[in-house]
Amino acid sequence: MAYRQGMTFQPRRMVEQPDAFGHTSSLLRPAPGIETSDHRYRAAMVQHLMARRIREGLKLRGQKVTTFVEEIGDVPGASADRVRRLLRGETSATFADLAFWAMEFPTVTKEVVRYLEHWTKAADGARESR
Repeated sequence: MAYRQGMTFQPRRMVEQPDAFGHTSSLLRPAPGIETSDHRYRAAMVQHLMARRIREGLKLRGQKVTTFVEEIGDVPGASADRVRRLLRGETSATFADLAFWAMEFPTVTKEVVRYLEHWTKAADGARESR
């Protein structure tokens, strides 16, 4: 497996339909030339699922990104502009983002864990077949 691709990338560019990023409950198909095992695609899917749950949580609360950001006050990295870019996959999420949003919306944790468990099962199956 070649890891020649860097860690800095735009998550939405890893998927076939960038405008669907953060808007659909299902995983998105990878962009042409991107494999589902690519670490960038997997990271993009974690962020996509996180973004979907954040959007859902905000909607259930009757909030928009702007009102949410105003309510939480001065949280570094949580400007309305950055949050919108994060939800669209234009900016990569950090572990701090994941921790923050998972505390705010527990469904983020459940969704991400479910996806990560899928990797573990696939990796375990590949090791057993060797």
